[in-house]
Amino acid sequence: MILEEVDRMLADWKGNLEAISLNIYDLCDLIAYQRLTGSSGFIPIKLTGVSKTKVEPALAAISELLQHFDLLTQTINKAKSLRASIPRFLGADQKVQEIFNLLNQASIQLPSVITPLAKRELLSAAETSLKITPLQLLVAMIKTYQVAKEVILEVDRVWADLEPQLDIAEIEIGNLQRQGESLGIIDTSQLELSRQTLAFLRDRIESDPLGTSASFDEINRQIDRMRGDIEQFLRVKVKLQDAFTQANGLLQQLITLNQEAIASFTESQAKISDCSSLIPPLPSEQITAMEQWLQRLETKQKEGLTVPIHVGLENFTTKINEYIAITKKAIVANRLPIQTRQELRGRLDALKAKAIAKGHAEDIQLAKLAEQAKQLLYTSPTPLKQAEEMIKQYEILLNRRI
Repeated sequence: MILEEVDRMLADWKGNLEAISLNIYDLCDLIAYQRLTGSSGFIPIKLTGVSKTKVEPALAAISELLQHFDLLTQTINKAKSLRASIPRFLGADQKVQEIFNLLNQASIQLPSVITPLAKRELLSAAETSLKITPLQLLVAMIKTYQVAKEVILEVDRVWADLEPQLDIAEIEIGNLQRQGESLGIIDTSQLELSRQTLAFLRDRIESDPLGTSASFDEINRQIDRMRGDIEQFLRVKVKLQDAFTQANGLLQQLITLNQEAIASFTESQAKISDCSSLIPPLPSEQITAMEQWLQRLETKQKEGLTVPIHVGLENFTTKINEYIAITKKAIVANRLPIQTRQELRGRLDALKAKAIAKGHAEDIQLAKLAEQAKQLLYTSPTPLKQAEEMIKQYEILLNRRI
């Protein structure tokens, strides 16, 4: 037995232990495993039926798997300690052989197993113990892990598939029940029966996931019937509500736009002296009339009328869109004088900069025209046409100087 072969064996076992540790950790980290064992703050589940028969042995197998992993780790660590104590030159053969024996012979003592009385002979021992090799233990652990993992994953799949369906159905039934009761159009006893069925299924899925064949077909059919009744009742109402929402939105838009029209009209009147193109905003009486019109339609809706409301909303929408178009046109027209004054100010600044760049900064006539134009543009109310004519004269004179 050479030392290199022992090192290779120890390296292989190191990789095996790391893989075992990771896979056992991932299995125990599953929410399904934690729920079944009551770990990580979960309340232990009292299993029944098929799940009790299959899951409890799987959980016991995982517990045994952890014990065997501990025994295997202790044996490999003992071999590693012996390897670390081997001298570099003399006396290595005996320890190398000892390591080899640990890794390849029956060096692991399994816990004693009590033999049931019914299976004992007169001379049989009450307990039996077994020693096996690390490889034999590893093979047994692989089989145990695979069987236990399949059971736990099966439970995990059932819970992951059925529990969300239960949650969705329960939420939908609750919503339908509240909606139906508020409208007075549905027999809530049907919903209560569905709720009881869901509660029964939830208990079954919790305690016996592997033995539950939960079918949501009948519950879904009942939910569809209830939903259809409510949708049929609400179809016209929802359509009307959308129309009222749109009408209210148009009314608020008109109010906002008219406020802008008033502000721009007032500002231009105050700041510009010759602005004949202004468009007056809508009188407040017209806005009030539109508000009252919509309120009357909403009152009729509460009274249960349908056809007159549709016609009234169509007429209301036509009229308010007409007012919105007029008001938008007024805003554009009323903002134009202020925008024109701002453009003239910028134009004057540009011409003055041009005069400086061309060496005419001290030209008395140009300076006088610029000062007169500036005074006009920065005086309220501004005589816009006069200011524009003054800037034209400045530009003509500047071009002549250049």
